[in-house]
Amino acid sequence: MNTFVRGIAAVTNLLVQILTSSGDPLEPVDQDPDAVREEACRLLSRDQSVCAPPDTLPPNQSSGGGFSLAWLSALLWLLLIVLLLALLVFLVRFLIDRSGGGQAKRKRAKDDDENLDEVELAAVAIDRSREPTNWRAEADEHRRAGRYRDALRCRYRALVGDLARRGLIDEIPGRTTGEERTQLHRVQPEAGTPFASAADLFDGAWYGHVAVDADDDELFQSFERDVLSTTRARK
Repeated sequence: MNTFVRGIAAVTNLLVQILTSSGDPLEPVDQDPDAVREEACRLLSRDQSVCAPPDTLPPNQSSGGGFSLAWLSALLWLLLIVLLLALLVFLVRFLIDRSGGGQAKRKRAKDDDENLDEVELAAVAIDRSREPTNWRAEADEHRRAGRYRDALRCRYRALVGDLARRGLIDEIPGRTTGEERTQLHRVQPEAGTPFASAADLFDGAWYGHVAVDADDDELFQSFERDVLSTTRARK
């Protein structure tokens, strides 16, 4: 209690000194307000540690919240730049398509596909073990010997070999005449009729065991000439 009274007296004495130091109580005084506050605190408080001035952060120390806001702002700017670049690329491609560049590119791709289809269709199987001239030479020998059935067989093989070398049908030994007729009709329909007639003579003589003579051999050669004159090599 005595300490409290002495404190009150000291503060009162300090205030009296302040008020009597100047003629006008409202004028500025020389006393430091912080010093007055600390002196009063030491006189009135039992715990002198509470009278220490509060700690302050250094001016250059930044808080975590400020760093987070700066990082978020940089990220937003980066996203904005990426979106603007994507929009620019989209506009450039749109203008190229409108100007005809995209159509030209699609046309080139279509032409390439068509050329590839032509190459695949033209890549027919060819039997290089024997040439058509050899088959016809053998057919002539069979004709001279009166073996017209064998002659028709050799002439048919020679005709298929010629069509294969023109890129029209596959030359595969053992293949049926029906498969060859279908393939030729698909690529050159105008040659389908004479080729079918020649194939009928061959099928009748070789598989149907129909009797054939020199007239049948000459008729086959007539169909053969029609087929070869009608067909043309595929480019």
